[in-house]
Amino acid sequence: MKKIFTLILIVLVSLTSVAMAAKKPIKIARLPIIIQKNVLDYETSATLEMKLARAVNIPMNKTLKIAEYLPPKESSIVFGEIWHEMYNQDKKSKMSEAVKIFAEDTNADLIICPILNQYSQSVINSNISFESRLSSFVSAEMIIYDKKTGDLIDKKTTRRYNDSFNRLGTASYLAGECFDQLIKDTGLRQIIRSKRG
Repeated sequence: MKKIFTLILIVLVSLTSVAMAAKKPIKIARLPIIIQKNVLDYETSATLEMKLARAVNIPMNKTLKIAEYLPPKESSIVFGEIWHEMYNQDKKSKMSEAVKIFAEDTNADLIICPILNQYSQSVINSNISFESRLSSFVSAEMIIYDKKTGDLIDKKTTRRYNDSFNRLGTASYLAGECFDQLIKDTGLRQIIRSKRG
């Protein structure tokens, strides 16, 4: 009886392994953050990129081979060419349309396109109260396109601060809050989880 049970177990494990190997990995393109008309310091940029990388990470992907991640730098170059060509032809072009063309050109199944639309901060020193005043504004957007289903999610959010100087009011901090909110609003982590199974 034990031999039969062991044989059945081996067959089931083999079939499962074959099925997993036969399943083609999903191609995910997470574009680097597109920064529009702004200058972003290296530390803020690295922090935001890490936040997004963690959101699209699939645990044990190297072993299970569920997803194939397209290289971000090469993806950025291809997307940039598509967007510039579209924008030069029509100034009213939408970046979400460029994302769809990018999906076709790269054969990517899932595209995550984070955008930093506005990022500004100014500090004004008051001579009267010897207190610095901080004014910050951040506007961000995230486009997610699933080529297989045709679903397109495009969410935007903003954060502003105008008060006494406070680390929690800096543009860098507000940008982190914006991307946390976009990850939540788009359901990015749930989308990535759904691709695992």
